[in-house]
Order: sequence, then structure tokens, then C-alpha cells
Amino acid sequence: MYAVLGNIEFDLISYFDGLEQRSGSDFAEHGRIGGKPVLQFVGDKLDEIRIDLVLHAAYCQPDEELQKLQAARQQHQALAFVLGNGDYKGRFVIAELQSTGRQTDRSGSLLAVEAQLSLREYGGDAPPKPKPALAKAAASLPAGKLKLPAGLERFKADIAGLAKTVAQVKSVVGKVKTVINTARELRQLAGRDPAAALEKLPGLLKEVQAAAPGLQVSAEQMAKFEQYSKLAGDAVRVGQSLQQAKFNMTAMGRLLTGTPAGQVLDKLAACEEINGRSEVALRELAEPLAGLAAKAAVRRILR
Repeated sequence: MYAVLGNIEFDLISYFDGLEQRSGSDFAEHGRIGGKPVLQFVGDKLDEIRIDLVLHAAYCQPDEELQKLQAARQQHQALAFVLGNGDYKGRFVIAELQSTGRQTDRSGSLLAVEAQLSLREYGGDAPPKPKPALAKAAASLPAGKLKLPAGLERFKADIAGLAKTVAQVKSVVGKVKTVINTARELRQLAGRDPAAALEKLPGLLKEVQAAAPGLQVSAEQMAKFEQYSKLAGDAVRVGQSLQQAKFNMTAMGRLLTGTPAGQVLDKLAACEEINGRSEVALRELAEPLAGLAAKAAVRRILR
């Protein structure tokens, strides 16, 4: 998982330990003589989010991470909170930051820290957008100096394209998971009723044939974002995992095509090894894909 709070990026795969969300409603209670009180809805409460973190020197600098969070709290500003899947939760303030040192070195430097970050929804208005500056001066400039930077239009298109590509990858990953589940169900069925499994085998082949092309197209689309330094690492990892998954789907299709009645169970059993490799590929792309989704949500794809 991955999340962004303002300009703070949480690599939740590395040190995320929990995320608790709380929301509610306020009701006024009116007493009645000789009867039970009556509740009257007043309004919704502010949403609250608690993030539990475990910071360890093996993968980060605990002191630096705590200082970064403290600096954000002391600014007393409302920050946008976005999850890795692009889900915008709203604007929150850091209400409280607690930390407990669990391990230090001989000099007293922190090696392991447990931290709890409490966020409260900011109910105020969003800050106004800054007004354009030097409008008159810009109007008097020669037309040649007012041209957009080279590649800006393509950059705008790439921002939207990243979100679209991430959604496309998630869709094709769902198809691969469907193939894996169907193959395992047919293997169990083949152990009881090989003839019934043979009848359903064409359906599995259709699922394989539907997944493989999408994996190839998604890998090609993802390669377009390797030109951006902030995306290159994640884009390469996702692309490699997609290519591996596509190779696995192709191998499964070849294995199952033309399966005779007497080999249904053996062929489906052989598919389990392919399924295992596919699951590894999907696990390996989960973290970088979440990172790309978060960066697409906050439009961070600049070189």
C-alpha cells in the first residue's frame, strides 16, 4: 500500500502497521416527560484517521522520519490525504503525533520506533487559488515569449495517461487472478469428474486468451512513463512483472490447447506451477503500481 499526505510520501509497504478510520454523526438528545428521549440529527462529525507506523533503521532513518512528521504537524496546515489506489480522502490536519522508542544504538540514536499519527478532517474552506501575477506586464510581452514550454501539452496528456494506464493494469491483473482461480477450481473438479472438467476447459482457455493481450498492451503503455525520473523505477518494475505474467498466460494456453480426455488432471496439475509464477509476478507489481497510482493522483510525474 502507498499513501500521500501533503508532500509526505508514505511507503506503507516498508513501515505501515495499520490504518484506522473513524466517522460518525452528532445527535442532540431531547428529554420527554414520561417517555424516552428523542434524538435529533445535528450533523456529521469530522472524520478521523490514525496511522500506525513502525520505523526501523533497516529501511529508513527513524530520526529523520519523525522530524519530517513533526515539521508537518507544526505547520498547522490542512493537507490532502490520498491512498495508493487514487482514493482522495479529503484534507486533514495532523492533530497528534506519538512515538515510542524501542531500540537504540550505543550512542543513543534510534534504531526502532513505533509511531502513531492522528489526523482530523479539516472542515474549513480550501485555500483560494493564487491570482495570476503580472497580468498586464505579460500582456505587453512579445508573443514569442508567451509560448508554452516545449512538451507541456504532451506532459498534460501524460498526466491523464498515467492514471488511465494504472487503471488498465488493475483491470488486467483482475483477469489474471480469474484465470488462476478458474484453473484451480477445474483441477479440483478433474480429480472428481475428469469429463466435467474437460467440458469446462474451453472456458478457461478463453479467459487465458483474454488476459494475455491485455498484459502485453499494458506493459507497452507502462514503458512510456520510463522517461520520467520520478516514475522510471516503478514503471520498469510493473512492466517487467506484466511481461512475466504474459509469458505465464501464453505458456498455460499452449499447455492446455488440445488436451485429450485422459490428460485433463495432469495438464491442470501442471498449470499450478504456472499459477505460482503468476502470483509472484502479481505480488511484485503491487507495490510499484500503488506508488504510480498515488503519484498520478497528486500529479507528480515531473522529471
